[in-house]
Amino acid sequence: MPTRKQRRRREKTFRHEYETIVLDEEGNEHPVDREQERAAREERERQRTKEKAPPAKRGGRLGREPQPPSWRRALRRGGLMGAVIFVAFVFVLKGGSPTSRALVAVVYGIAFIPLTYWVDRFAYRSYQRRLARQQGDKKR
Repeated sequence: MPTRKQRRRREKTFRHEYETIVLDEEGNEHPVDREQERAAREERERQRTKEKAPPAKRGGRLGREPQPPSWRRALRRGGLMGAVIFVAFVFVLKGGSPTSRALVAVVYGIAFIPLTYWVDRFAYRSYQRRLARQQGDKKR
């Protein structure tokens, strides 16, 4: 709820009638037509939106183009994730013998490599299907 002072200030702004004017080259004042001003503003907005790239259909966000899957990248990513899992299993988690934890960590680390490749392949194939569908829609 606004205070009395805030209400008085707001009322003061409504007491005056404002009229926008334009000065021509001779110095004469001409009132500005609100409809013309609004139409010009809307035209500028339309021009500005035409210049921008159109957003993606869903989500309104353009994503990065995924790279084709490669075993080298999968080895790098999966190996990094495997190293993190190895450290977590051996040094952080307790229970069981250290050799059994290390063995499980190595198995999980190795399993991350093909998993990473399959995830990359899935993302790339779905991106290719989406592109083909968009190009098919544009041809119609």
